[in-house]
Amino acid sequence: MERRTLLWLLGAGGLAGLAGCSTEGGSSGLSSPSRTAPETMTQNETDTNTPESGDDGLVTVTAEGSVESTVDRITADIEASDLTLLTTIDHAGNAASVDAELPPTTLLLVGNPAVGVPLMQASRTVAIDLPQKLLVWGDDGQTMVAYNDPQYLAQRHGIDGQSDRLAQIRSVLDGLATGESQGG
Repeated sequence: MERRTLLWLLGAGGLAGLAGCSTEGGSSGLSSPSRTAPETMTQNETDTNTPESGDDGLVTVTAEGSVESTVDRITADIEASDLTLLTTIDHAGNAASVDAELPPTTLLLVGNPAVGVPLMQASRTVAIDLPQKLLVWGDDGQTMVAYNDPQYLAQRHGIDGQSDRLAQIRSVLDGLATGESQGG
């Protein structure tokens, strides 16, 4: 992919709902004190795969299989959808390149400008959190997948009137994280 295309996608990325640079081998900002985090969703006690959103705006699920197989599954699901995988960052590989150790930790940036651009039109600052990201890592023998809750991002950036789009994004992210992808 040409650098110009990649930069355009990163700048205009969103989701089909989503958007990544590829290093095989981070999103921050200030919240307004007047904004509050979305309500925490309760996790189904019998299903560890039910997405749960925390006060930090992250939705985290336990995935089936290894980090590598989960990244491969998510990548295949993205490629079979309307989404664009912009990049995959192997943080453990990057750590090894500086003689440091890090358990398997992979970040995928994924998006769809048709979905992300309207959010940026509603509030330009949401571009700091787009394209969307899925973080896959190993934790005590389990594989975890986390992403930013779209509703949290809407509250963080003061986006109103986009509930259908936000629900679509959440559904796509949930599907990618859990393996129950409905396409983009």
